[in-house]
Amino acid sequence: MSDSGDVKMGSETDMTTGESAADYGLPEDEIVAKIPVYLTHKLAKNLHLMQYPQNTNSIKPGELLPSVARIKPIHGQIELDIPLDVQSAMYNKERGRELGMGISDTGRLLDIRTLVSVDIPKSCSYLAGVVQDGELHLTPIEKLTQLRPSLKYLDRVAEKQRAASKIDDDEEEEEKEVKAQTIQVTVRSAEAEEALRQQQNSIAYIQKRLEEEPWSKLQYYDVGSEESSSVSSKLIASNREELTCKTSPSDYLTSIIGSMEPDVL
Repeated sequence: MSDSGDVKMGSETDMTTGESAADYGLPEDEIVAKIPVYLTHKLAKNLHLMQYPQNTNSIKPGELLPSVARIKPIHGQIELDIPLDVQSAMYNKERGRELGMGISDTGRLLDIRTLVSVDIPKSCSYLAGVVQDGELHLTPIEKLTQLRPSLKYLDRVAEKQRAASKIDDDEEEEEKEVKAQTIQVTVRSAEAEEALRQQQNSIAYIQKRLEEEPWSKLQYYDVGSEESSSVSSKLIASNREELTCKTSPSDYLTSIIGSMEPDVL
């Protein structure tokens, strides 16, 4: 492997025809092309795959261009504010003004849709592939993330409505008094320490830590921009050091998908 992490996985032969898949232990099917494969790690620690499950169609460049992008570096959470077309005939301005309470106190319309990242556990390894000049260049993907609509503005609207009606004032005062009366200094036992450790590892505690972390601003560059093209060029291996494969194609496939032999009862 070279200093840049680029290795070659394949043959120098660019194109061969007439070979049989049976020669590789695969079901009969003509092999029409053979191309060299390169593995590069230039972006491996920073390459994230972001999915948009709410968008069923392909996303065009500029379609989801955010007005604001931000990240919580420690937890890796990302938010994108996508502008809404409030001039559209399909936009309900009366309802938009009501929901706008969740993003502003100035009577602003709900004019953005916020997408928040949700990490997806990887059940296997993912690679980003680029075909260029008859070569396939692969880069490992570090993280798999889905961007889903955030509904926090609805919680803020509900909070403001409760504050306006003063429904919970008395209950909140009683809770404060009870808390003031029950505070005391104690020495924790081993069992209490273990219970505290479990609490700190709980989902609620992790969520609290996430909410406490401040946001940092992100600069977003869309597809086709000079900055995007500069980073994308790093998906192409710059070195051509060859990696010798000591595993047969059939053994390699077996290690991935298991035995291809039929079960015998």
